Amino acid sequence: MNYLNTKIHKNNVSNFYKNIFVMLRGTIVAQAIATIGALYLAKIYGEEAYGFFGVFISITGITSILCSLQLDKFIVISKNTKESTNWYNFLLLLIPVATLIISLLLYVVSNYFFNEKLSENILLLSAIGTLVIALITAHESFFTFQKEFSTISNSKIFLTIGNLGLQILLYSSFNLLGLIIGFLISQCSVLLYYVFKNRRVISTTNFTEIKKGLQSNTSILKFLLPSNTLNSIANSLMPILILAFFGAKEAGVYFFSQKILGIPLFLISSSVGQVYFQKSSVLLRENKEELRMLTKKIVRTNLLIMLAFLLLINTVGMYLLDSFFEGKWIDLRPYTLILSILVFARVSFNPISSLIVVLDKNLESLLFNSYLFIINLVAIFVGYFYHSITLTIIILAVFGGIGYLVFLAYFLNHLKQIAKKDV
Repeated sequence: MNYLNTKIHKNNVSNFYKNIFVMLRGTIVAQAIATIGALYLAKIYGEEAYGFFGVFISITGITSILCSLQLDKFIVISKNTKESTNWYNFLLLLIPVATLIISLLLYVVSNYFFNEKLSENILLLSAIGTLVIALITAHESFFTFQKEFSTISNSKIFLTIGNLGLQILLYSSFNLLGLIIGFLISQCSVLLYYVFKNRRVISTTNFTEIKKGLQSNTSILKFLLPSNTLNSIANSLMPILILAFFGAKEAGVYFFSQKILGIPLFLISSSVGQVYFQKSSVLLRENKEELRMLTKKIVRTNLLIMLAFLLLINTVGMYLLDSFFEGKWIDLRPYTLILSILVFARVSFNPISSLIVVLDKNLESLLFNSYLFIINLVAIFVGYFYHSITLTIIILAVFGGIGYLVFLAYFLNHLKQIAKKDV
């Protein structure tokens, strides 16, 4: 019997790392292409175009979360295929309606705060991007429930190649907006592929079951939605605020610094995050001590990988980039060095952030993200008051990084406590 249990345990672990490898394969290839492409795009488009692109990415990052109301989480944590399919079809109805409402509100707010700095073209493209990204998230949640990780992985490669190719081709025609339009066309292509893959499960929605699901798990709407919205605002707001208070070029350098540092963060989070979400849900029921040990191992590995990357990018990497850009992007080196503090702290928790849902810690997440949001506002206010964007980035990196490490410590301690009770 012990032999049988050991064999089953080894198979589970093997499948876990196999699924991570499937996700990692696609993500590594995609990121390798994206990294080379991003450098070339930065050189031809320049700081200002990257500033507007960064604002577009920031807006859609926030609004796409609001449009789904975070109900895509129900697709993954459903007990059976019928329940998951029903939530999936409900999201297909909800997202377009929510996108329309939020886009209209965004238009009114942007006219008040940004005057001419944020054009109507970018707002319109942001509305389209919000709809497409939110729908892609719903589809990928359904693939995650079905453990079709290879579909997501292969799509990442296609998306990156298509995105890069289109952004290069569109430079001569659209200049400042070429990055945004190329991004949207490639995203729409992936969405059409996902719709084709899931065409057989698209059907009518059982609203009675949706109502029951919402009543049985109210914390997602009460805590997780505002929490993740605040988290997205905290992580995405800075390019928007920098555009409003400092200008498009400054926003572009900040966004590009984030993009460089975000390569390993995205690589780790994309590869581990979705697989860990599914695995942690199972281990919480079956073996809490194994969940604790697995989580600690993932955190240690992630931090070591990130540390090596940060040392490389801030030494040899910056020297090569300075030569490549031929004296342009002059603030890239200091921005990247300062933001390394924040990114190192983020990688400790982001890949295992699904614990928030798994352990039903949505209230704690809301409080943490409220803290991050406040740090953003304080950072931009102090920097604007002293006419120093560098001061803004320092405050954001140091206090944001401390917040992530404290939040990680809280979850590791909680896993330790529930593992003890399970003995």
